[in-house]
Amino acid sequence: MILISVYNSGGLVGRCDARCYDATSPASACECICGGKNHGAGQSKAEDNTRQYAEQWLERYTEQKGLKGLPDILKEINPEVYQLKLF
Repeated sequence: MILISVYNSGGLVGRCDARCYDATSPASACECICGGKNHGAGQSKAEDNTRQYAEQWLERYTEQKGLKGLPDILKEINPEVYQLKLF
């Protein structure tokens, strides 16, 4: 599941997904939006982290990539991150 993503008119620019939160490689290899915070954390912890830090990560990531303030940027946080799980 993609937790957080950034798109421009050319398509996907960056994201944080299972390749990050289920990773077994060192966090230094992670180049996704979370900056390594979700790396190897597992989905549940990554959802918690994303819920808490998503806005900060998006701000930092778009600035680092030179995207801040551009009109065609779409920042998305998966709605499932904010939904409580019953089971």
